[in-house]
Amino acid sequence: MAFPPSSAHERPPARRSPARRWSLAARMAALVIVPSLLVMGLGGWWLRYEVHASLLGSMSRSLEEKSERIHARLALLPDGRVQEAAGGSDEFSAIFSGWYWQLQGQARAPLRTAAEPVVLARSRSLWDQPDLVVSPARLWGSERLQQARGPQQEPLLVQHFSVQLAAGAAPMHLQVFGPAQPLMASLRRIDQILGITSAMLILLIGALVWLQLRVGLAPLKRLVSVIAGLDKPLPGAAPATEQIAQLPLGADLQPLQQELAALLARNTQVVERSRSHAADLNHALKKPLSLLMAHAGSGAALPADLVLQQTTAMARLIDRYQARTFSDATLVHGPSAGLPVDVLACARQMLAMLRQLHQASDLDWQLVEEGVALWWRGERADLEELLGNLLDNAGKWAASQVRLTVHGSATQGLVLQVEDDGPGMTAAQMQAAGARGQRFDETVDGTGLGLSITQQIVQGYEGRLQWRKSEALKGLLVRVEMAGVVA
Repeated sequence: MAFPPSSAHERPPARRSPARRWSLAARMAALVIVPSLLVMGLGGWWLRYEVHASLLGSMSRSLEEKSERIHARLALLPDGRVQEAAGGSDEFSAIFSGWYWQLQGQARAPLRTAAEPVVLARSRSLWDQPDLVVSPARLWGSERLQQARGPQQEPLLVQHFSVQLAAGAAPMHLQVFGPAQPLMASLRRIDQILGITSAMLILLIGALVWLQLRVGLAPLKRLVSVIAGLDKPLPGAAPATEQIAQLPLGADLQPLQQELAALLARNTQVVERSRSHAADLNHALKKPLSLLMAHAGSGAALPADLVLQQTTAMARLIDRYQARTFSDATLVHGPSAGLPVDVLACARQMLAMLRQLHQASDLDWQLVEEGVALWWRGERADLEELLGNLLDNAGKWAASQVRLTVHGSATQGLVLQVEDDGPGMTAAQMQAAGARGQRFDETVDGTGLGLSITQQIVQGYEGRLQWRKSEALKGLLVRVEMAGVVA
C-alpha cells in the first residue's frame, strides 16, 4: 500500500515579502528617496513644460506681430492677383534670412486645377527656392506653432493666420516662418540646467538621507553595541542595566530603553534568586545530612524513625525551593503578573496551618482584617511563602500571642503586619535580619533562611520590608508593603 508523501500534507512555509526583509535603514531611505524622486520628476516635468510654453508663446507673439505688418502690405487686385506694397526693407526682404512668409488661397478661375489652396504670394527672402512645406505635427509646449525646413534645410517655426485682403473676398491663410535655432538652443540649455539641478538635488537628498540615517540610527547602534558587549563584560564595567539606562537615546527611544533596562534587571534578579535558592537549599540540606552522617559514622544502626524524619524534611525542602523557583518566572513579566489571589483566604489558611504546627506552644493566633474582600495580583505560592515564614518566625519567639493584620487598597497597596509578644530584636539584630543563614539563637529550630527568603519575595515585587518594635504586643513587628491590589 503506497502512502502519499508527507510533503503533500505539510503546509509550505509562508514567504516573507521582500519589504519585510529590508533593514530599518533601507526602509527609511526608501520612504524619503522614492517620494522625493516622484516629486522631483513631476515638478521637473511641469517646470520644463511651463518654460517651453513661455518661450514658444513669446515666439508665437512675435510671429503674430509680424503677420499684422505683412497683412498691412498686401493688397488684392481686381484680377484676383495679390500684390505686396513696395518700399522699405526688413527681415523678409533679405535673401535666406530665416524669416519667410507665404500666402495661400484659391487660384484664379482660369488657372484653378484643384480645390486645394495654392501659394498666391511669398516673401522675397525665399528668392527662387520652392515653396516651404509645413510639418503637420504640433510642437510640444505650443498649440499654435509647427515645424518646417527652410530653403537651406534650417529648422523653422511657422504659425498660420487667417487674413481677408478685401471686403467680401474669400479668407486666405498667411504662413509666417521664423528661425528655430536660437529658440531651440535656449530650450536645450534650459533642459540641461534642469537636468543638472535635478542631479544635484538627488545627490543632496542622498547625502542628507545618509547623514540622517547615520545620526538618527546612532542611538540604536550604541544600544546594539552595549547589548552585544553583555556577553563579554569588561573588568570594572558598570552593570548592564546601568549601561543601558545611561545611554543618550533621546525621548523617542526612552520607552524602549526603559523597558529593556527593566527586562534585564528582572532577568538579573531571577538569576540571582535562582543562585540564592541553590545556596539556600544547599545550606538547608546540610543539617539533616550532617545528622545522618554523624549517626552513620558512629557505627550504630540508624533508627528508622530518624531516617524517615530527616528524609521527609529534605523532601519538603526540595519541594519548597522547587516551588520558589517556579514562582520566580512571574518576575520576568513584572510584579503585577499572575492571577488575582484572595489575600484573606490565604491568610486564614496559613494561620490554621501555623496554629496546628505550633499547637504545643498554646499561642493565641489573631487575624485583624477590614471585613471586605481583598485581592492581590501575584503568585499565590509567594504570598503563602511570605506569610508562612513571618508567622512561623513569630510563633517560634512569641510568649503567648501572634497577630496578623491585613489591609490594603489599590492606591495604598497590600499591607501585612505580623506582631508577637516575644523578646523582639535589638537595633543591631534588625539591621542583620534578612541575611542568608543568619540565626540569633541556635537553640531555636530553623535554618536561618526564612527572613532572607521573605526579603527576596518582597524585593521581587518591588515592595518594602520593615522591622520594628510592636507598640501593642511589645515584641517584634514586621511590616510588608507590596503593590498589586486589585480594585
